[in-house]
Amino acid sequence: MTVLVILAASGLIACTAPSVHDGDTLRCGPDRVRLHGVDAPEVRRGQTRAQPFAYEARALLVRLTRGRVGCRVVGQDRYGRHVARCWSDASPDLNAALIRSGLTTEYRRYSKGAYAAAEAEARRTRRGVWASGQPHTPR
Repeated sequence: MTVLVILAASGLIACTAPSVHDGDTLRCGPDRVRLHGVDAPEVRRGQTRAQPFAYEARALLVRLTRGRVGCRVVGQDRYGRHVARCWSDASPDLNAALIRSGLTTEYRRYSKGAYAAAEAEARRTRRGVWASGQPHTPR
């Protein structure tokens, strides 16, 4: 991975082709970034099974972040990760794109409804976790 710019102190982080942990977390150089307002299904950890759509959500984030990625930091979580709104060559709003795909959901506790329209679109079109009548949402 080639790091273009790391400006975390000023609230901006930028890199090329970050590594992706799961559908809502990536690493941009030395910085771990949690996508603001996005809740992705958990991937397998030890003996705990992956939640439905976990690997699809991670694969989508990998595809959306193949080129340049930028993030505006809005806070820090309890794990020391930057919480940020991000964009890429593939999408002007990664957070909304992931939620709109139906593979992740809006984490309203933190987003305060910022991505309500994206989630409503995913529900209405029955994408991803919303495909069945009984959606399994992360958390």
